[in-house]
Amino acid sequence: MPRTSLKDITLFRNIGQLVQVDLNTLPGVRVRRGLALYVKDGRVHRVVKEKELQPDSHYARVVDLKGRSVIPGFVDCHTHLVYGGQRKNEMEERAEGADYLEILKRGGGILATVRATRAASEDELFRAARRRMRRMMTLGTTAFEIKSGYGLETETEIKMLKVGRRLRRSLKVPVTLTYLGAHAIPEGRRREEYLQEVIDALPRARKLADGVDIFCDEGVFQAADLRRLFLQAKLLGFDLRAHVEELSRQGGCQEAARLGALSCDHLEYANPRDIRALREHGVTAVLLPGVTHFLNGEKRPLVHAMLDAGVVIALATDHNPGSSPTYNMQTILYLAAGLYRIAPQEALAAATLGGAIALGHHKDYGGLMPKQRADFLVLKTADYRDLFYYFGENLVDRTYLAGVPIRPEKTPACE
Repeated sequence: MPRTSLKDITLFRNIGQLVQVDLNTLPGVRVRRGLALYVKDGRVHRVVKEKELQPDSHYARVVDLKGRSVIPGFVDCHTHLVYGGQRKNEMEERAEGADYLEILKRGGGILATVRATRAASEDELFRAARRRMRRMMTLGTTAFEIKSGYGLETETEIKMLKVGRRLRRSLKVPVTLTYLGAHAIPEGRRREEYLQEVIDALPRARKLADGVDIFCDEGVFQAADLRRLFLQAKLLGFDLRAHVEELSRQGGCQEAARLGALSCDHLEYANPRDIRALREHGVTAVLLPGVTHFLNGEKRPLVHAMLDAGVVIALATDHNPGSSPTYNMQTILYLAAGLYRIAPQEALAAATLGGAIALGHHKDYGGLMPKQRADFLVLKTADYRDLFYYFGENLVDRTYLAGVPIRPEKTPACE
């Protein structure tokens, strides 16, 4: 490398562990020591050995990490970040024995959030969602997927997607937007009638959203509805994602896989035939252990069968006010390792490159590989496994977006 070009390089040196992940390392990661990181124009330029470095004065900037570990930033590939209100009372209802569908039938659950979201202005939703995203970035998330879904009528769904666009511009962070009009059936509406409204709104949503999603489960939408929506969405160029086999098995996973979905999410009730469909069609399995933990769920996805079959696994928070309010992907790593009995390296790979694959952006970010965005985390420790060992502590010292440290969030931790 010509010496003159070093003046364009930011050098990160004295790295304890440099953790990278690419398609060849899945389902694990590559951990190396004695390396330094070159960043140029917001991207990973090169990984070099410490002993090969030129004097510090030759570089544009030098950051001494003092033996701390560097890992890729977390990719939270399933969130519902834009919403109004909160649902803390439902914790008490569940403690008294009510389940999700019972609460929904009483007008609670998603319907309560729908009422609050419809009542909120676009600016109110933006300010609240921006605070949430800032907290999540401080905790290590460097790329997001954000779904609509709390409008259940076209104008509010469009309002939510507009908020997502504003968040992308405001925080200059990778954000994938998903139209989830088919999240539930509005009060007083018939399923078939409302599904047609969702389909009719696809052209408007396509101007704002990258993907389309549907909640296919008992009491909500059926596999036939998923097929009808996805066929129309494909014609408009949407990426396809699906909430499937969460509360019961309805056949949505296989249908979504056949139609070319990028991801199938939840999957607690997925069976071996569903796993075979995921593998054959190259669909990412997005797993959401925060939901299992918060709702005291007993059902677990067949995670080891998925890994054995070669299915790519992703982890996400599913941040939402009702079933997984956490902002913290570090918590998700710990829960996944415990609930699913997977190794730290498998969980970390799923929370980084796995999420990027689920969003279709693994060439651009998620692995801290050359030419990818320099989105990474400097930990407070020399061993990334401490994320799992010292659970309950924030072990992210600094979050870098495109090679630049973000300002830590100083607002209250919750609303």
